[in-house]
Amino acid sequence: MNPSTFIGSSIFLYILAFIVVMVVAGYFTYRISPSGKKRREERNERR
Repeated sequence: MNPSTFIGSSIFLYILAFIVVMVVAGYFTYRISPSGKKRREERNERR
């Protein structure tokens, strides 16, 4: 394997890993945020 191919594939892997991390972070943020917002709204209404 020549160096340029290795560098190209490593950059591709970094981009792929970055995208996976962003998707996972976005998924968890989306999962947590609506329920937290609902809880906060309920607490405000009770007062």
